[in-house]
Amino acid sequence: NPRLDFARVLQEFFTPNIVPGITDTAQIGSNVLIGKNVIIGEYSVIGSNAVIGDGTEIRHHVVIGDNTLIGRDCLIKSHSVIGEEGFGFERDEQGVPIRIPHLGKVIIGDNVEIGALNTVMRGTIDDTFIEDNVKTDDHVHIGHNVQVGKGCLITACAEISGSARIGDKTWLGPNSSIMNGISIGRNCFIGLGT
Repeated sequence: NPRLDFARVLQEFFTPNIVPGITDTAQIGSNVLIGKNVIIGEYSVIGSNAVIGDGTEIRHHVVIGDNTLIGRDCLIKSHSVIGEEGFGFERDEQGVPIRIPHLGKVIIGDNVEIGALNTVMRGTIDDTFIEDNVKTDDHVHIGHNVQVGKGCLITACAEISGSARIGDKTWLGPNSSIMNGISIGRNCFIGLGT
């Protein structure tokens, strides 16, 4: 597999080593547990009671909500928002939208990469789960209570609505849209614009 070998050569010999540390402009909440060799970039905000695993890199202008759990060796690219409320409303008798509180959290496994300008919403009551080795492209939206299985690849501008289930090693094509409550099995290929 020449492409795989090429990726390994680039990682081994051409990727610059970044020195771990937390920038002066980062804001860290209370009771945050930060592992070893973590990088937190400029103007990022880490909410209270969050956990950041060893070797994880959080780039610039990222918002990590309260109670969010991020595993080890993850990468969160710039301008992503993880663990804030999702879009949940119910209209009252006068037709006024009333927000449904989101009380769950986001749990991200190990070796996960979240692209730039992503949103991962915390669960309503249950949690939102992103399992190990998931990789998302830029501009991806993952709704509340979603479960993304191990090793999934989610490409640019894909949208996963609330409470959807995506099985292990499934590939979601660019601009695909998964309706709320849908379950997709393992090793599926969802084409561009689906």
